[in-house]
Amino acid sequence: MSTNENIDVVNVEDAYRRLANIVLEFIASRNWDVCGVKAQVTPSSVTLFGHWLQWQGKIDEKAVDWGNNEVLKSATSAIRFLRDNLFHTTGQRIWGLTFVLFPDGKFKIEYDYNKPDGYEETDEVITGDEINASLFDLNEKNKKS
Repeated sequence: MSTNENIDVVNVEDAYRRLANIVLEFIASRNWDVCGVKAQVTPSSVTLFGHWLQWQGKIDEKAVDWGNNEVLKSATSAIRFLRDNLFHTTGQRIWGLTFVLFPDGKFKIEYDYNKPDGYEETDEVITGDEINASLFDLNEKNKKS
């Protein structure tokens, strides 16, 4: 799923909770020892893929009555929040993440910092006109303050 809709994420802990919710949604009522989700992340989109659960050594990737739209939107917003937060606090861009949840509530999150082969950022370039318009708007707001 890829979405540009924004659901406000309050902080990093809230983002982790939302990721846990998407994993729990995938599990439904099945038994599990570990479960996770992967996401591809670009500066303009988030795509969830690669859900799985493991029970007694067997991996199950089949969704069962899965796909609550609000939970999906919430998870993609959480990933966007984490992407932006990491970029603003570390200066590093993530290109993917894997979130793994354990039955005791503990989790592990791994970030992929490697830009995908063949990814072109040309669609993400801000033109000089866009920068000038943004600066003009900022200047106008400052004049009103």
